[in-house]
Amino acid sequence: MARKKTAQTRPRTGNQRNPLLHQAIIAAATEVLAKEGPTRFTIEAVAKLAGCGKPTIYRWWPSRPALLLEVYDQAVEQELTEPAGKDLAEDLAAMIRQVWGFWRTQSMGSMYRLILSEMILEEEGARYLREVFIPRRQAFTALVFQAAIDRGEIPPDTDIKLLMDLMYGYSIFRMITRQIEDDHIPDHLAATIAKLARSGAPGPVAGENHQRSGAARAIASRK
Repeated sequence: MARKKTAQTRPRTGNQRNPLLHQAIIAAATEVLAKEGPTRFTIEAVAKLAGCGKPTIYRWWPSRPALLLEVYDQAVEQELTEPAGKDLAEDLAAMIRQVWGFWRTQSMGSMYRLILSEMILEEEGARYLREVFIPRRQAFTALVFQAAIDRGEIPPDTDIKLLMDLMYGYSIFRMITRQIEDDHIPDHLAATIAKLARSGAPGPVAGENHQRSGAARAIASRK
């Protein structure tokens, strides 16, 4: 449980996130979610438990679902293992199986469906998904594709962002329509994406360069 900080020990806050307070908020949000569930989850309860003000939370997360998405993000990250790095299709299949398994077996997986449905109802929520959450989730996958480029498995000009959007879009479609029970689909999806990559996925569509920058920055920041 995150301990409530006193006025003397509370870190200074602002637009730049304080790492200690950030983790205290995530820990508090995780605890409130486990206790109350997603429908009764409130920013007020998180702020009280984390020992900070609501304005601090809203400076860092624009909405309640945005904070829940980061709680989900950290939970699913713990389920992902380092890929073998020898074959793109095998690496992608392992990743998809892990994520789909998380969605099937963990309460956070069911919550993810609810959060997404709430986020897309408003422009601000859709913007957060598009500009913050999805690039953050795709960062790990981008490294897998980049490794395939580095070892000469796929062409260097492969449109990684397009392939990731296909993979993630199809996975989310299967998740929200409750079709993630078939263990053969992840392998087939991964093989299809890898085949497209090896054949040379076309370059970016005009006007979409800004959407590619998220994956590119993620790759650069992890080198």
